[in-house]
Amino acid sequence: MKKNIFHILFLLAAVIGLNGCKNAVDEHNEIVNVDFSTDLFQKIAAQANLSKFTEYVRSTGYDKLLTSSQTYTVWAPTNDALATLDASIVSDPVKLKDFVANHIGLTATPAPKRVTDTVKVLLQNKKYATMVGPTFEEAAVVGNPVFVKNGALYVIDKPVPTKLNVWDFMLGSTDAPLQSTFIANLSTQVIDTANATIIGYNSLGNPIFAPNPPMVSRNFYWNSVADLRTESQQYTFFMLQDATYTAERNRLEPFYPNGSSFVLVRDLVAKGLYTLDKLPDTLLSTRGVKIPVNKSAIVKSYRASNGIVYVVNALPFRTKDKVPTFKIEGELPFGFRSDRSGNTLYRLKLDDKGIAYKDIEVYNHGVAEYYINYLASVALVKYKVYARAISGAQGDAQVANFTQRYFMYNPTTLVYDLFATQTVTPLNYAEVYLGDYTPQQFGTLQLRLMSANTATKDQNTLILDYLRFEPILP
Repeated sequence: MKKNIFHILFLLAAVIGLNGCKNAVDEHNEIVNVDFSTDLFQKIAAQANLSKFTEYVRSTGYDKLLTSSQTYTVWAPTNDALATLDASIVSDPVKLKDFVANHIGLTATPAPKRVTDTVKVLLQNKKYATMVGPTFEEAAVVGNPVFVKNGALYVIDKPVPTKLNVWDFMLGSTDAPLQSTFIANLSTQVIDTANATIIGYNSLGNPIFAPNPPMVSRNFYWNSVADLRTESQQYTFFMLQDATYTAERNRLEPFYPNGSSFVLVRDLVAKGLYTLDKLPDTLLSTRGVKIPVNKSAIVKSYRASNGIVYVVNALPFRTKDKVPTFKIEGELPFGFRSDRSGNTLYRLKLDDKGIAYKDIEVYNHGVAEYYINYLASVALVKYKVYARAISGAQGDAQVANFTQRYFMYNPTTLVYDLFATQTVTPLNYAEVYLGDYTPQQFGTLQLRLMSANTATKDQNTLILDYLRFEPILP
């Protein structure tokens, strides 16, 4: 009895928090009118219009769950509603069990009182359902909820079959085979670290696994773009029909030789669920790239368990969004010359307009041609390159002019070629144009910022706020 009273009090607090104090008296009367003499399964079985759902609950074994002391919420479709249920679900024990689980919430869930209120509900099959006002997904709630000793019962006017998540829908869809196949093939086998046996650790502290460890499949898309399997997230995902996929990929190929497919598909996911009525003309991908949306290009849509999928016959990305300007930040180096012996300062300062910036300064290091290495990813396009390096601000010992040089790694000769020499003058907050740079290939740019060929203090300083690479597009 004490446990049941606790559940009811918790439920009351949740409802009051959702709906405000003005409805507290009505909601209190509704919730504390609890039938402590019966459990959820008994309550379902006692209603003649739920006899078919009762049969399904019993045949799948969930009757035992709904007679336990744990608190649940059940959304039970009426007999009339279940008359429309796909026969393939009823005839398949696995599908039927999943269907029933899709109607059982893992906690007692209060009904939203306002039509615009939204509640996300974790279900027995680990999916999430949405209650908006008096609805459960696409179904409407019939009458008022009934509270018993181990939870709440809602009657609904439609069955709610389990939805596929975005990832599973994509894999099973035939609407965009080129895109789906490419993304699916980004999978690789990795060690299942959760189940592999550790027999020791190497010098870096990383585990050493026993021979022939168990392996699991991992897809690069999950980590680099979005894990479209995640049920607790909401995504809007675009699938390009083959002709559209091919056209957009070919348009990107000159800039990203042999890499245009991934550059295309990595910007097809936006966070959040945007139904057709709320779909704007531009979304931002998970990487912050603009996705142009034309509703007239939508051929098909699918409401997934964790978002929505749109199949489209056009999605014309702007070239400048797919081949963007980028920066190399001075305070984010890849590495240093190993024999440095001076001070490396990661600074936070205000510029002449009072705007904060971060940079790096290596001062009084005593090494001729000391350098800092940087890495970046570049497209195969000519760039205008600008640098900002600020010396002489308050607290900076470097108050004299000095020179520093920029070298780019040449993948053909395997050496660093001099790209530009910059004279850094005190309190110059403006960008300095260094020159045009055309990478020899799409991919990783290795850049080296090198000091003057002297060990003299104030002459071999290195300072960098950022380098900005602006593509020269046709």
